[in-house]
Amino acid sequence: MSLIRTFGSLTIQSRSYVHARSLHPKKFTSILQDIPTRPRNGWQIYMNENLHKYKNAHNKRVLDLKEATSELSASWKAMSDAEKKVYHDKFQAAAKRHDEALEKALLNATPKQIKEENELRKKYNLSLLRDPRQPKRCKNSFLLFMDHLKASNDTFIQENHGKNTVSEAAKMYRALSEAEKNVYRDQAKVLQEQHNKKMSEYYAMAGIHKK
Repeated sequence: MSLIRTFGSLTIQSRSYVHARSLHPKKFTSILQDIPTRPRNGWQIYMNENLHKYKNAHNKRVLDLKEATSELSASWKAMSDAEKKVYHDKFQAAAKRHDEALEKALLNATPKQIKEENELRKKYNLSLLRDPRQPKRCKNSFLLFMDHLKASNDTFIQENHGKNTVSEAAKMYRALSEAEKNVYRDQAKVLQEQHNKKMSEYYAMAGIHKK
């Protein structure tokens, strides 16, 4: 059975932010198909807006992309902070549009649709989508201990400022007695049971059958 038949209505179409050569077949109809591409930074926006100056008379692609990028890079570095801010602001606005559209697309999709697309994405080694409705992983006993340290032990924060607080907290956690550790283990057990219940409800909604 072909891949397309396997996933029924989930067809394939190329996306602007996924290189075509990474897809086989080269089309991917995605839940994210109408989402604007997220720029990386203000410099990228500046370069994209000015590359047209380097096109030839027939309006084809840049003749020497390396040279064009080098010249634009020099021009960018020579700009004042105020001039660069125009493009940084454009980046912030574009990033916000992307993030809002992404959240909307994921919330409008059903858990089952997200599951089906992720199955295809796995086939093509693409990053998986995360359903914002899926319950987040709960904290374990050590992370609960860290929360306790940060909330109740100002000395710990002050003494370990600039250090690896996780490493320092791990030493303190290992030094606890079993009875002291059990306080956090019991809290973690309750959270895990609550998480398992939420995940069961989510899997049922998504049509996922777990053994």
